[in-house]
Amino acid sequence: MSSRIELTLTPSLLVGALAVLPWLLLLGFLLIAALAGKVWLLLAAPIALAGVTFQYRSNGLLLGDSSVHGLLIEQGKMYAKTGDNRQVQVLPQASSRIWSGLALLKLRPAGTRFQSYTTILLAPIPGRPGNVPADDFRRLRVWLRLGRSGRPST
Repeated sequence: MSSRIELTLTPSLLVGALAVLPWLLLLGFLLIAALAGKVWLLLAAPIALAGVTFQYRSNGLLLGDSSVHGLLIEQGKMYAKTGDNRQVQVLPQASSRIWSGLALLKLRPAGTRFQSYTTILLAPIPGRPGNVPADDFRRLRVWLRLGRSGRPST
């Protein structure tokens, strides 16, 4: 039997910066390509800027209906608390990445195929704030790696 794990995310400028990094790299590529003579690629710059804005608001500031404000694990199932005050059962995807102090989670709502939530969890260390409590992050990391129910028995 698994114990209850509840993580409440807090707004974090550092998490927002991590979330926009891929979009800034794309924007940098577009600018370099434009300087190399492919000016027509600048047509994609507004899309990259929209991605920067959306990811920073959603992951860094936790604004918007699709932002994840918390995670709850109860009776072996994971739930995401979203910005529109819903609690949705989600399944962590194989594309999620987990390290000792950072987790990039792609969460698919149960019963759907195409919708997903992306969230970044950053555990605090001395000198660097995070967006989740360190102990709860550690428990979630252990659950994601070892304790999920529904896996086939060997």
